[in-house]
Amino acid sequence: MEDQVMTSETVEARTARREDEIQLRELAERYARMMDRMNFDWLPQVFAEDGVLAGPGYEMTGHDQLRQGLQSLDQFSATLHSVLNTYFEIDGDRATGEIYCVANHVHEIESIPFKLDMGIRYEDTYSRVAGEWVIARRAFNMVWETHRPMRLDAQGKPLAAEA
Repeated sequence: MEDQVMTSETVEARTARREDEIQLRELAERYARMMDRMNFDWLPQVFAEDGVLAGPGYEMTGHDQLRQGLQSLDQFSATLHSVLNTYFEIDGDRATGEIYCVANHVHEIESIPFKLDMGIRYEDTYSRVAGEWVIARRAFNMVWETHRPMRLDAQGKPLAAEA
């Protein structure tokens, strides 16, 4: 008979941890939805009041700076942020996490449609405020990037957008 691996985590604690993980995953999806819809009125449901978004060469703190900085997405005619793998470490009302994402961005250069794709790994710190998880700090890490025309002719030359 094999020995059974015993854990010190109770059923109740495991259930609570799983519920927190679900809520944190939903927060990652809420961030993606906010970005794709460019609805920055949702910032209070995503970031803490003094929440930070940082990446290479920038750091935005608080809802006003976040709203102003994220408006730069308006250069794209469409975006699609797909949340992939998630990993969380939860400690009471604080947590850390890694979120893997592929973000697609559509725009035009001289009437030629282009798509900018990014493989992203976010490193997050979360806090629970009034019973709801929010991002306290998000670090943007670009893993890879491609930028190419969306349509090519038979010779591989970019085609302009169809009228």
